[in-house]
Amino acid sequence: MSLFLEALKLSMDEALPGPTSENGDSLVKVKEEDPTWEQMCSFQESSCDTRELCRLRFRQFCYQEVTGPREALAQLQELCHQWLRPETHSKEEILELLVLEQFLTILPKELQARVQACHLESRKDVVTMLENLQKDTGDPGQQTSLKMEEEAIQALVTEERPPWSLAHRSPCRNSAQEKVTNISPVAEEVVTKDALFNAKQETSEELQHSAEASGIPSRDCVPQPPCYTSVHTDKTVAHLNTLKDRHPGDLWAQMHISSLEYAAGDMMRKGRKKDKARVSELLQGLAFSGDSDVEEDNKLEAYHAQKKLRLSNVPEKNWTKRDIKPNFPSWLALDSGLLNLKNEKLNPVELFELFFDDEVFNLIVNETNNYASQKNVNLEVTVQEVRCVFGILLLSGFVRRPRRGMYWEISDADQNLVRDAIRRDRFELIFSYLHFADNSHLDQKDKFTKLRPLIKQMNRNFLLYAPLEEYYYFDKTMCECFDSDQFLNGKPIRIGYKIWCGTTTQGYLVWFEPYQEESMVTVDKDLDLGLGGNLVMHFADVLLERGQYPYHLCFDSFFTSVKLVSALKKKGVRATGTIRENRTEKCPLMNVEHMRKMKKGYFDFRVEENEEVILCRWHGDGIISLCSNAVGIEPASELSCSDEEEIHQIAQPSIVKLYGECREGVSKMDQIISKYRVRVRNKKWYSVLVSYIIDVAMNNAWQLHRTCNPGTSLDLLDFRKYVAHFYLEHNANPSD
Repeated sequence: MSLFLEALKLSMDEALPGPTSENGDSLVKVKEEDPTWEQMCSFQESSCDTRELCRLRFRQFCYQEVTGPREALAQLQELCHQWLRPETHSKEEILELLVLEQFLTILPKELQARVQACHLESRKDVVTMLENLQKDTGDPGQQTSLKMEEEAIQALVTEERPPWSLAHRSPCRNSAQEKVTNISPVAEEVVTKDALFNAKQETSEELQHSAEASGIPSRDCVPQPPCYTSVHTDKTVAHLNTLKDRHPGDLWAQMHISSLEYAAGDMMRKGRKKDKARVSELLQGLAFSGDSDVEEDNKLEAYHAQKKLRLSNVPEKNWTKRDIKPNFPSWLALDSGLLNLKNEKLNPVELFELFFDDEVFNLIVNETNNYASQKNVNLEVTVQEVRCVFGILLLSGFVRRPRRGMYWEISDADQNLVRDAIRRDRFELIFSYLHFADNSHLDQKDKFTKLRPLIKQMNRNFLLYAPLEEYYYFDKTMCECFDSDQFLNGKPIRIGYKIWCGTTTQGYLVWFEPYQEESMVTVDKDLDLGLGGNLVMHFADVLLERGQYPYHLCFDSFFTSVKLVSALKKKGVRATGTIRENRTEKCPLMNVEHMRKMKKGYFDFRVEENEEVILCRWHGDGIISLCSNAVGIEPASELSCSDEEEIHQIAQPSIVKLYGECREGVSKMDQIISKYRVRVRNKKWYSVLVSYIIDVAMNNAWQLHRTCNPGTSLDLLDFRKYVAHFYLEHNANPSD
């Protein structure tokens, strides 16, 4: 035992800076060995305090205390054995301990302190005590408030007490431990260790004077000895308590505060300088995190308050069961642009160059040469060479090779065209420096700023030559790229870049925009339509640039809301789309579960009197809900439906039929593009998007070709081959 006291004295000399003598030696007073030490130690080993200390050591073990993972795992196993004692406890008893620990963790702080003070060892005892406490206290909210005030007062008092003080074993130990637990787990751990050591200590006159001056009664407890801890430790503990009280529900903060308290409270740990640096670093992180959490909470509260104010200003909807009465003008527009294209009788190359015109090719040439010069490379690419590059890219859609170098190696008709058009090294050099924007004038807020000039020009050309039709479909599609983290379920390509697009019912792309978190689409923010609604409104504005015609837009449930359909009606645009249950504005339609029990063909509908918007729910192959401002129930049609090997006719409202006819626009475009997709790509991240734009332009050119030549049109393969061969044959470099 004397050896143990000597070791304790040496460790305290290292850990606790105290008063020094003239020669600089640290002075620590240690009393003689208590004759009842062995009895007290054996008694305390089986006590609740010992078990709690072992549990704390296991839960708060730090990886930095050991030299490697093997030692850490062995230490954890040893600490777990010391806590759960598998050699003396059964599986049921161990399970009892684990469940009881978790139960105490989820209790409120004031209840945790009371349960810990009673040292209960079974779940039944804890539950019984809490039930009795609930009956006795009456109003739990008032008791919690009083308890918090008491803890705050006690915390202010104990700030002047030394956290390393060792208290005598006394009848007031339990209540004192309860108070200290609420102030700092550092002090709790020391008090728990005192139950094991129970060393005799002397009374400090300084502490008595300070206690008398502050007017704090002693409560019959033995006063504390002088403080041997530096002021920095007191400030650290006080700051920890402030952070814990400020964010009682922040699990991340609680975890880091617990690790800080363990690092600051273990007297026997080595590497004290490293611990101090670690404590300071974590405290700075916690303070920053706390401020950020407060700011985020304030922003969230302001957002909810603003949203609640907006909802309070929205008038309540008035739903009536009747058919809609739209007041849109009839579609009488004449597509003069398409008539001009038919009269001009353009070949496939001329149709393709409606989109990749001279302005686009000059843009590519200028930006490519500019980028090469910035890299100190004298490239001097020409429009003729860029067309040769495009010819090879188009050729790769229907002549596929494992490596693009094989287009110059294998001898056949197509490969001879490539070899005669441009050298492989020249192609690789141009392709590696292919650029579409000036790097010195990039918008950092725009994720696709390096493609923005090309996207703008292509959207302008797509709209200029788009067929003037009544119906359009707006949806999302994917550009294949396995390096992207974007995912879209229900599409042939599920991984890549998500693209918002508006098409005709036949698949002609009118407008597109790659998805990014901060959308570059500008709309009226007062409408509060969300991302999907803003995109549809922007697409409607794009169509209205061609003229104030009563276009009819269709879209799926991602975009549809009653507010969006009403806003489009005010613009003079008709709209129809599927709608989600949580966006029906409390429309009293038959619920889905009840409608499933009805026969196929059954439908329910309501009209909003103020906005003249209809909602319809129909039972077909499944349950579908639609919303529209232009089409309703009549005229209803008959639809053939097979059910249990029987084919019979069911009713189909007009709104369902129209949506089914218009919804295939984007799917048709995806199907056409997927047949002969560009396969040659470079290492730049936007290379796949450039290939996608080329494929889309080819799709649009073929759509115009079929419309202008309804009886004598080429199929997609021959059309694409015509353009690729033309670029390779007529743009060959004689010097090569």
